[in-house]
Amino acid sequence: MLKKTGFALVLAGLLAAPLPAVADAIGDNNICYEKFATADYKGAIRYCTSAIDSGELSDPDLIAALINRGVAYKTTEQYELAIGDYTRALRLAPKDALLYQNRANALRAMGDYDAALNDIQKSIDLDPKSAGAWYVRGAIAEDRGDPGGARKYYMTALSLEPENEVYRGKILGNGSQ
Repeated sequence: MLKKTGFALVLAGLLAAPLPAVADAIGDNNICYEKFATADYKGAIRYCTSAIDSGELSDPDLIAALINRGVAYKTTEQYELAIGDYTRALRLAPKDALLYQNRANALRAMGDYDAALNDIQKSIDLDPKSAGAWYVRGAIAEDRGDPGGARKYYMTALSLEPENEVYRGKILGNGSQ
């Protein structure tokens, strides 16, 4: 039988003790995404904010966190905060069509149709094959009282993603935004 010294007992105790949970920016960012993916938008906002505020994220991870938090803000009708996140992300990725699309959609939801139209056109210019951008372009036209234009843009979105039920519903007149 081995005799344990005081140091060995302390070391063994430390090794056997559960490790404290270490919150890091990447972990918070991953949890943010999980919360977002399960429609827990308040949780997503909390974890994204923790990751963003840490200052430890690489630019691609920071952009992802800003997008996820922006979408969560938009979903919870905090449009100005969503627009702020998309604008911050665009400073890091000025050629990202999805960021312009997301910001356009938030601007549209706030009723700022001119700014939304400007952003969605930038998105389409950067990625003309983005069905989502054409859909948002259609929603802007619809909100502005242009059903013919809206239908044309929804048709473009549907032609790019023919299996999309939301786009199909817009064309058939029974869809929602």
